[in-house]
This record gives sequence, C-alpha cells and structure tokens, in this order.
Amino acid sequence: MVEKFVQDPQELRRLGDANRAASAPAYARAEGDPEWEAEFEAQYGKAANAYRVFAVRYGVERGIGWTQVGDGRNTTGDNSTTAGNTFEVTDIDGGVHVRRTNPEV
Repeated sequence: MVEKFVQDPQELRRLGDANRAASAPAYARAEGDPEWEAEFEAQYGKAANAYRVFAVRYGVERGIGWTQVGDGRNTTGDNSTTAGNTFEVTDIDGGVHVRRTNPEV
C-alpha cells in the first residue's frame, strides 16, 4: 500500500506537452503522397494500374491508422495536463468527496 503519494503537477504538464508535440509526426505520416498518386501512370504506365488501386487503398488505411496514433497522443497529453491541474487545485482533504465521509451525507 502506498504510504505517501507524491505528485508533481508541473512534470505532468511537461509530459502532456511532450505527448502533444509527438502527435505532429504521426499526423504528417497520415497525409500520404498525392504527388506520387498523380504521377503514377506517367511513371509506370497503365499496366501497373492494378497495383495502384491496392496501393491507394493501403494508403488510405495507413492514413487512418496514423491519425489514430496522433489522436491517442493528443488525448494522453490532455489527460496528463488535466491530472496536473487537478492535483494542484485539490486540497489535502479532497478525498472527502470520494469517500462521502461528509457529516451531512
């Protein structure tokens, strides 16, 4: 059992900012390569069009996956910042609301 719970709200905020910053590369990878799609036929000819159909479908699914990764990093960052703010504003007796030990209840 934990005898003393030590939290650092500023560290939680720093981690939140780091997670939000880490979401930018994921969103960048989700964008795909529209130039490649536009120049595909000119580079490889019409015979490779069957491959292009599958490659574009893969690109769409890949974009969805990387967008979810970016969203997850943003959510983690938001939760970390919220936790830091909550720790800072909760008084030492804030557990009263959780345990319902208030005499009027």
